[in-house]
Formats: sequence, C-alpha cells, structure tokens
Amino acid sequence: MFDAIGTVATRRPWLVISAWLAAAVALSLVGAVKLYDVTTNDTSSFLPTSYESAKAVHFGETHFGAVEGATTVTGLVERRDGSALTGADRRAMSIAVAGFRDWRVDVDALERDGVKGLRLTDSFEKQMNRVRALEPEVLGVAGNGRDGLVAVQFRGNSADPATMSAFKQFRAAAESSFGRDGLRVGFTGGVASQTDLVDATKDRAALGQYLLFGAIIVLTLLFFRGVLSTILPLLLVALVAQAALGVVVLGALAFDYHLDSSVPELVHVVLIGIGIDYFLFMVFRFRERLRLGEERKEAARNTATTVSPVVASAALAIVVAFASLGLADFGQFRVLGPSVALAVAVMLVAGVTLVPALLAATGKKLFWPSRSWRVRHDHGPASRLGAFVAHRSARIALVGTGVLVALSLAAVGGKMSYDLGSLPENAKAQRVQEQIDRILPKGVTDRQEIYVSSATPLTAAALEPMRKRLAEVEKVGQVSQPVFADGGRAAQIDVALTISSVTSQALDLAGEGGPLRTAAHESAPAGATAMVGGNASVFADVGSSVDKDLRLIFPVAAGLILLILVLMLRSVVAPFYLLVAVGLEFAATLGTAILVFQHGMGHDGVVFTLPLVLFLFVVAIGTDYNILMSARLREELGNGGSQRDATARAVRAVAPAIAAAGLVLAASFSSLMLNKDLNTREIGFAMAMGILVASLLVSTLLVPAVTTVIGERAWWPRNRRGAAEPATGEVSLQDAA
Repeated sequence: MFDAIGTVATRRPWLVISAWLAAAVALSLVGAVKLYDVTTNDTSSFLPTSYESAKAVHFGETHFGAVEGATTVTGLVERRDGSALTGADRRAMSIAVAGFRDWRVDVDALERDGVKGLRLTDSFEKQMNRVRALEPEVLGVAGNGRDGLVAVQFRGNSADPATMSAFKQFRAAAESSFGRDGLRVGFTGGVASQTDLVDATKDRAALGQYLLFGAIIVLTLLFFRGVLSTILPLLLVALVAQAALGVVVLGALAFDYHLDSSVPELVHVVLIGIGIDYFLFMVFRFRERLRLGEERKEAARNTATTVSPVVASAALAIVVAFASLGLADFGQFRVLGPSVALAVAVMLVAGVTLVPALLAATGKKLFWPSRSWRVRHDHGPASRLGAFVAHRSARIALVGTGVLVALSLAAVGGKMSYDLGSLPENAKAQRVQEQIDRILPKGVTDRQEIYVSSATPLTAAALEPMRKRLAEVEKVGQVSQPVFADGGRAAQIDVALTISSVTSQALDLAGEGGPLRTAAHESAPAGATAMVGGNASVFADVGSSVDKDLRLIFPVAAGLILLILVLMLRSVVAPFYLLVAVGLEFAATLGTAILVFQHGMGHDGVVFTLPLVLFLFVVAIGTDYNILMSARLREELGNGGSQRDATARAVRAVAPAIAAAGLVLAASFSSLMLNKDLNTREIGFAMAMGILVASLLVSTLLVPAVTTVIGERAWWPRNRRGAAEPATGEVSLQDAA
C-alpha cells in the first residue's frame, strides 16, 4: 500500500502539492470562521448529568435564568474623590446597573476594528446578537461605605476575541455611565479577567511563537544546513496544522459537541512538533538515498516506501492512545481524544503524501548551499555513542532504570490542582480583585449556589434553619437571603467562601461528603432536595470524574499500545519491556513536574488534566521513538555479527534522527510555558521534559542497552533474519550537524 502511495505522490509531485494547498486553505478558512462556535471554557458543561453540580447548573438555568456559557462579572464602584458613597450615589448605581439590560454590542464598530476577520457575516452577526449583559444587580456596599459592588452576567464565549472586544465596549459604556455621576467602576471575574489576561500577556504569547519557530529553524539548520530544508518543514507543518484544525472544527460541528478552549492551541503545538518529526524521519532517509546516487524522484519514492510504514505506526500509536479517551467519563477528555486523534490522522496523510512530493520536487536543492551532506562520516559522536552503549549496556540499563525509578517516586503524594493561577499584576481585573479581597471574603466574586427543589411552595422562614446551618460551616463567610422561583417551589441561596473556590480546601468543602454538601442536604426542609453548585462543587465533581477516567484509560491505552508494538515488531518479548520503559518515562516525568510545581514552587498540586494528557502523549510519542530504535536494532542483528555490533550500528544510525526529532518536539512544547495560564505552562514543561527523557535517555540509551542484555531472545518468536529494510539512513551526529 505505501509503495503505491509513494509512487503516486512522487510521480507528479506538483499536482499533489497543489491539491494540498487548495485543501489546506479551504479547511483553514472553515476553522477561522467556525472555531469559536464550537469552543467553550465552561468546565461544568463537560460533567455528566449524574453529578450533583451538573444537576445544580441545569436547575439554575431552568428556574433562575442562569444562561449557559454566561460568566459573572463583578464591578467595584467608588467615588472619584475617595469619600464614602452617599444615598444619591447608591441611587445612581442602581440606575446605571438597570441600564445594563438595554446595552447591545455595536457590531459595526467591531468590524471597523478588524475583529470580524474571516468570519461569514451572517454567522458573525448572529453570534454578536448572543453577546449580552444579563441580570445586572447591585450586590451592596462595603468597606465602611466607600465601595459598592455590582454584578452582571455577560453572555458569550469568553475565549472568543470577538466576545472580549464586545466586553471592552460594555466596559467603556459602563465607565461612561458611572462617570457622569462622579463615580468610577472596575470589573473583575469571567470575561473581564479573561480579556485583561489576554491583553496583559499578548506580547509573551507572541514571544512564545517566535521562540518556537526560531528553535525549529536553528535545529533543522544545524542538522541539514540547507535553506529549503530549514524553511520548508516549518511552512509545511504550519499549513497542515491549520488544515487539521479545520477538520477538527468540522468534526465538532458534524457531531454537535464543544471543545475546551485550550484544545486548538494544544492541537496546533502537537501537530507542529510531530509534523517536524515525520519530516525529519523522511529527510534523513532521503539524504542517504541521494548519497547512493539515486535520482530525486526515485530517492523520494524509495524513501516513502521505507519510512511511511514507520511514520504510520508512529502516528497510529498516538491516534489509538487518544482515541481511547472516547471512553472517558469527563466530557473534556471525551472530546479532546477524538480531536487530537483526528488532527494527527491529517498529519499522517500529509506525512506519507505531501512530504514525499516535496522531496521529489526539490531533490538536492533541499540541502543547498551545503555540500557536506554528500559525504557520510563513520567516526563521529554517534559512532562513539553506539560503541559506548554496546559495551556498557548492563551498566547503562541499571543506571537509566534507577534514575527513572527515583524520579517516579516523587509522584507519590502528588496532588491535583484546579487553581488556574492569578492574573498578571498589570491586569486591571487583578487590581480590582485584590481591592475586593481586602474588604470582603475571597468568595464574594465567585459565589457558590445552593439550590432547593420542593414539590410544595417554600418560604424564607422554612429556609432559615438551612441558612443558619450553612453559616456555621467552616470557611463560609456570607450566606444570602433566599431567592424564589416557580411559585416558591425553587429557591436559591448564595454562599461566599472565605477562601478561593478552586483551592483543595474548597473542593473538600463542597465535594461529595464534604461539610458544605452535608449541611445543605441535612438542613433542607422536609420533602425538599438541596443541590450544591458553583465552581468549588463543579471542580470537586470534575476531580471525581477524572479519577474514574484515570483508572479506566491508563490500562486501555497501555493495552492498545502494547498491541501495536506486538504487531509492528512481531515479537512478544520486546513489546513488554518497551511498554515498561514508556511507563517509567511517564511516571518519572510526572514526578519531575510534581517536584518542580508542587514542592519547589509551592503550588497546591499539578493541574488536574496533566496526568492523563501526559500519559497519552509521553507514552504514545515515546513508543514512536522506541519503534524506530527497536526496528533498527532488529534489522542490524539480521545483517549479521554479534548483538553488541548490531547495537553499535543501530545507535549510530538512529540516534541522530531521534535526537533531532526529540529536540524539535521538546522545543515545540516548551513554547507553551510562555502561555497565559498556569494549566498550559505546566503541561508545556511536563511535555517537554517527557519528550527529552523519551528521546535522549530511554530510546537512545536504555532501550538499546536492555535489548543488548537480553540478546536475540528479545525478538522471540521471530528469528534474527526477519528484519525489514531500515527506516532511517545511517548518519552520524557529526554528519548531521
């Protein structure tokens, strides 16, 4: 099959390239137009309806006008002269807040500012009509009468740049309205915090992109020293990554599901990293074919025939691992898995069609102006490394395993955190939040909703024992008067905690069996049912859902990857110790992240999505590198000589390709460390560390060392002559550089 695909792709390369360009542009436009129609940052929407917090969210939407996707924005109102608010000021506050209901976004102004971009006019205007200021209210006066608090639900996807621009319009209108009465207002929470976060960190995000592209250029230039070989892979993977994102968006539209707002960036970074990997695998082999004197199309075809199965197996490991997330209980994982799998499948198609076509079209020009690629060096650093691994295999196996086990032990006692981190100090919303925190409980801008459902009408008197019981719960700062709906059959009581709702203390408080839920359930009037909502309750249930998924997905993904290894290597011995190796990679990387963030930087723990996402990426990509090394080890053993000789030749041949791929992919993930939120920074660090461990330690040193110790038994029941043609050309580090 791959022979036929390679022949078609290299026979008429410009036709293949043109077809890919047309498809990529079309898919990129779809992604740009529809992306924010299928993304959300509402974590509660990913919870199964069986969880109490999900039931509470639905109850609030049904009975109290809570709007799906709306975020609560809190405003702090002060007099410009710094004195206490007067009665007239309070009346002006009420009038200004009531006017929020009539506010509408100015679509024409957004279009003039360039926010509309590539979106279709009908879709854009329809979305903007859904951006509203809803249910504004005056929360009261605090700080010895100097500070007033107002709240408004702002409807719209707060991850969407258009929504953020619309909020800026709303904020300007509100500041003008309050300003006419000698007042000033600042906003925090929800879309206000998101907007200020993006504005405050946009330079850092741009720097991250520049560093990513710069790292890729430097590394490819180091290995190939050609103009086209440096620029072409970056252009290729950027184009395919945008096309793949369009396919992911189409999938979300077709099957009517939403993506977490972090998915697009994660998909983009992943595809750039693995796309460069696949390009490098091809180019190393292509260069070797050219050295043998083959014509460009012939060399490209032979390269595609040889390397495409390796690329396919590598991509398949990632696709299968992430597809297993379709079994997840937590909806964010359940949509992340198929999305990444679909995007990687697009990159796989590009790897076996577009890359060979580009090689056939460019030929030796790919390496211009360098001439050093024409000569192979057999006594460079890679040769010395191969000899070292071959003759010190037992010691390397022992030390390498010991290092991984030691780092893995740090994962014991690790905790999960739901704290997304604070805003930068220069963000307006952060200054407002700090001022509110000085005069009121931390939870006043992130209240926890207690809903009560009853078959008979409820009264304030009937709910007074519940209010008193809730007020007695430790870490509860304020309990509101009840608000009724549905003829008194539905009631809402808001609770403000004295701690942040995303801390582990808050989750223990509001989770299943926690004091807040227990108090609400036990003090509900006879015949009534209490449900605890709010972020603390939502994240507590998310934690339960994630724990359930970890116990399911880990063994399923591991089993599927083991099956791929058995089929690829046609052995039942090597796959087991390779799987153990990638398992140690994961545990060691997680332990390192816990050491750095939990113990070193004093965080509550590592971000709750990290263990599962890290497991899938590190295990899948580590398996890719192990397949490359193991296939070459088996092939060299089949070529004759002792096991040590075979190991020396295999490491010399494959180590440069794995090192190059690992460094590029690690650089790709490292760019996430400059992102705007703590979640992504932790994931970026852990992914980069995991890839470096996988490529430079496990695949390059540990796997060939263990294989040398085990010997030919590693390939049982297949004999030593059953190897296929090598997947990558022999190359030394000196030659690569």
